[in-house]
Amino acid sequence: MLKVSFRHILIVTAALFAFSLLSTSYAMAEGSAANRIREEIKDQKQHIQQQKQVLLKLTREERDMFGELASIEDRITDIERKLFRSEDELSKIIADENAAKKEHAVLQDDLEKIVGNLKLMLAKLWPIHSRKLENKFGSLEDWESSDRNFVWLASIYKDAKTELTKAENKAKMISENLEVQKDLHLKAQKKLTKINKTKDLLLKDKLSLLSGIRQIRSMKMSREQELKALLDTINKLNYKLKSLTSKKILNFQGSLPAPCDGKVKINFKPSAKPPVRGEGYATNGNIDVKSIFWGKVVHNDTLRGFGRVVIIYHGYNYYSLYAYLSESFVKTGQEVEKDEVIGKTGYYPTLKGTGLYFELRFHQKPVNPQKWLSR
Repeated sequence: MLKVSFRHILIVTAALFAFSLLSTSYAMAEGSAANRIREEIKDQKQHIQQQKQVLLKLTREERDMFGELASIEDRITDIERKLFRSEDELSKIIADENAAKKEHAVLQDDLEKIVGNLKLMLAKLWPIHSRKLENKFGSLEDWESSDRNFVWLASIYKDAKTELTKAENKAKMISENLEVQKDLHLKAQKKLTKINKTKDLLLKDKLSLLSGIRQIRSMKMSREQELKALLDTINKLNYKLKSLTSKKILNFQGSLPAPCDGKVKINFKPSAKPPVRGEGYATNGNIDVKSIFWGKVVHNDTLRGFGRVVIIYHGYNYYSLYAYLSESFVKTGQEVEKDEVIGKTGYYPTLKGTGLYFELRFHQKPVNPQKWLSR
């Protein structure tokens, strides 16, 4: 008897020792996993800082580009004003040029008239001059007649010289006028070409900047998405860390998952008449209902006014209730994991369609799910 008792003690002691070793090993493994997660969180935070620095640099570059773009747009506006003025100047020069051409035509007519008059004068002078050369005024009867002839011829020569001078002046005016207008036209064209070239270069710079801004925005969007992904990863890692270090529901307030995919149609309002002690979800057909946290099923049956109901105890006097289920996949006394599917949504009379009524209770007192669930 003593031998059996001693042997029994040895077996129990060995079992306890083995359980102790197993517990220690599990705790060490859990601690090691927690440390790995902490290291991963640290690495992710470093990546986030790097992404933030890159985003800050890109934002500065984008701001600088917008400053350059504003400067270029101001210069383009100024260039366009100059273009308008130059185009007006060119239009005026062209108008003056056209007026000069018209004046040229008038001057040409005048010149042709003067030349015609000269021809007439020369036609009159030539016979007289010829006779003078032949007769050497020998045919004149007296001095008075010779004197009249001389005066008359001198007058004709004077008029001819005057007309010739007029013709020369007119021709010079025509030439000078056309040269001036031609020079002005060329200068105006060169100025306009130069301004247009400057505008083209500015527009090219503007397009280049806009392309650069688009690229930076694309890079920023990519970095922002990457940053969001990193933040999501950190949230998941923190959640895992909490899960490893503690399954205390209080540590997860504000980060618990929704019990199902759907739209909240009925909100928590205990002061209403009748009071609303939970939330009502409208769903697209019979979809999965999941446990919001680790726990044990304490009720899995129909409940008057709520259809099929599953109630899960999460420890520390916290309970979650899932009502109007079409079916349940758990048994009373069964332990469930967080996010484990416990049933399907069914017909929700108040919503006149498929849905889920959900409550969260502490010491049988309903608490607002909005403060516990992540949105």
